[in-house]
Amino acid sequence: MKPQNSTPQDTAGPPPHRKDDDPGISDRLKSLWTRVQQGFQAEPIETEAAKEVIIQQVLTTLAHASFSTADPTEVFNLILRQMQKIVAFDAAAIFLTEGETLRAKTWFGRASELPINPVIALQGDNPAAQAFRTQQPTYISDSGTTPETQSPAANLPWRSWLGMPLTSKGERLGVLMLFGERPQQFSDTDRRWARAITEYIIAALRNAHFSEWAQRGAARQSFLLEAARTLSATLNSEEVLQQLLNLTLKYFQPAAVSIALVNADGSTTFQAASGQVADQMVGLHLPPGKGIVGWVAEHGEAVWVPDTYADKRFHVQTDQQTGFRTEAIYAAPVTQKDRTVAVIEMVNPAQDMEVRETREIMSALADLAAPAIQNAILFEQVYNAEARYQQLFDLNLDPIIILDEAGKALDLNQEAQALLGIAEASPQDALTAMGLAGDGFAEAKVALQTQKRHIWEYTLPIVEAQDRTFKAHLTALPQYRPEPSFQWLAHDITDRVALETMREQLSNMIIHDLRGPLNSIINSIELIRTAWQQKDLTMPIEQLLQISLRSAQRMDRLINTILDTARLRQGERPLAITAFDITTLLHETEEISQPMLTHRRQTLNMNLPSAPPMIQGDLDLLRRVFVNLLSNAIKFTPNGGIIDLDMVANDAEFKFSVRDNGPGVPLNEQEHIFDMYTRGSATGQIQGSGVGLAFCKLAIEAHGGRIWLDSTPGEGATFSFTLPRTLPPELT
Repeated sequence: MKPQNSTPQDTAGPPPHRKDDDPGISDRLKSLWTRVQQGFQAEPIETEAAKEVIIQQVLTTLAHASFSTADPTEVFNLILRQMQKIVAFDAAAIFLTEGETLRAKTWFGRASELPINPVIALQGDNPAAQAFRTQQPTYISDSGTTPETQSPAANLPWRSWLGMPLTSKGERLGVLMLFGERPQQFSDTDRRWARAITEYIIAALRNAHFSEWAQRGAARQSFLLEAARTLSATLNSEEVLQQLLNLTLKYFQPAAVSIALVNADGSTTFQAASGQVADQMVGLHLPPGKGIVGWVAEHGEAVWVPDTYADKRFHVQTDQQTGFRTEAIYAAPVTQKDRTVAVIEMVNPAQDMEVRETREIMSALADLAAPAIQNAILFEQVYNAEARYQQLFDLNLDPIIILDEAGKALDLNQEAQALLGIAEASPQDALTAMGLAGDGFAEAKVALQTQKRHIWEYTLPIVEAQDRTFKAHLTALPQYRPEPSFQWLAHDITDRVALETMREQLSNMIIHDLRGPLNSIINSIELIRTAWQQKDLTMPIEQLLQISLRSAQRMDRLINTILDTARLRQGERPLAITAFDITTLLHETEEISQPMLTHRRQTLNMNLPSAPPMIQGDLDLLRRVFVNLLSNAIKFTPNGGIIDLDMVANDAEFKFSVRDNGPGVPLNEQEHIFDMYTRGSATGQIQGSGVGLAFCKLAIEAHGGRIWLDSTPGEGATFSFTLPRTLPPELT
């Protein structure tokens, strides 16, 4: 059954042209507005500026319509038609109270598919009646899960339903209903906009109620039309408040006007003011219920106070702080959904002010201001949320790219541009840089049909730089336009892969370093056991035991070096400080290194002072420093080569140098030669754990000394370090 006054969507035409349409709109805004009227809302809005223009034009049209005619049906049709440009509904209806029922006044959609009966009993179980009784927005995200008796659209294709009660100053006027063909069709933003636009419906109803009164004063009607256009012309909350203040000043001409916002705790803060003490008023904060403004905010009622100093509610301290004399005040609440969001306060209005007329005009002005303020706040919240997302997107340390169905980059953050260098690349270049070359993108999209996220690893060659390894994620973006769209996000795992490779190499190197001396120990013991079993007296038992002992000591030094390196890095290895003869220590080092020197026919020259002084330090750590430096020099010195160990002393420190005539260290590797697990490119087949030099650096620095490298490629390397003559007090 078709309700009375219904208007099918396919017969709804554009808003009628009015003589008082704003002729000052720029050609660009007119062009955008024409596109909106022709269905521009179905196309992606390319810029935030265009989106704001569309919203402003819709809100301006709604505000204009709310006070442009006394025929509510015409206004309702226009409001619903404009509302569909920013809220994604498929059909809508407005029901108004009529006795103990709700009766359909306007239907916007297909006339052959009315969602419900045109009359609803207020005491029924229908969601519309429940929304009316509770005065709370009601949202059914999927009517398929709702019992048929309670469904707002039984046997019809509506799956989503939103009911918004229409209330003005405590009077229940009716319910706005929105219908969607898909489950969960209405987003949080849609519901907030729907709630905001109900204020225009309420304003239209109030306009109908005031139509007779409005006809008595062309000036009042003109003022409200101007107010409607002015308050809807901006989505900036500060500008809305300033325009509201200017309108009040222009029409009533009081000595001053102030506007206070009501905070969540009931306190009030003055956000706009006029007059000679405006600067002192803006920012003034009053506790809940304080002053006439606080009373209006708490009770939600307008108040006329002809003698402020005779009224106990007046906050006299404000006059004392500003030096202004407040004789009379008219204050009106700006109410949004039965909650006072702001208070307009006229100070010292004209003495001949007609209170009843002022109350009516201020009430109408407040009705216009409420949705304007709420819409501005809503827009700023949405804009700020989008700005925060965009900032997080742009400044994310991982590269992120949004792709369309063809693999073209729609959007990419700074890291993607800087790291991948594809800001101006072709789609195929971008896919190659993302590890989706060839059929990779098509295969990834197929994988997303059965899983939420497609993950893979790949290496990206980079010219004149180290190749980078990424772990990439591809996900679908169902709510991104154009649809379908995809998000590619990658984590740079180059360092992790390098670390894993280094750990594997370290394990192999340590195993190799331990296996050599271990094999020597095992072989020596087996030979000794064979000689014992066979009573072979010719076997050099003493030599075999020496080999085993040296091998065991070599293993012990390597293990202790690895352990002490970790402890020194954590500051958990205390020094055992003693005084010792450096000559004795260096000869011990030579003896330990002698088997390797003999095997490679190398010569060690030690250049020491004739009578070197005693040195303080951790004997065991320093012994291993010398052994590591000599072992390093022996490895890189050719067979038959020469190694020099020098010592010089001055009044402040001792300096030691170990010099070889090997291949030297390349310049680009010298900076990291003392890093953990670092092995230079010149090592070739030379085995080593990459821990020795890192240990030396930590041990020397623990003594308050320093260590460094001097090397010219092809001319050998010299490792030097110093030890202070007097150790810092904390070490001794």
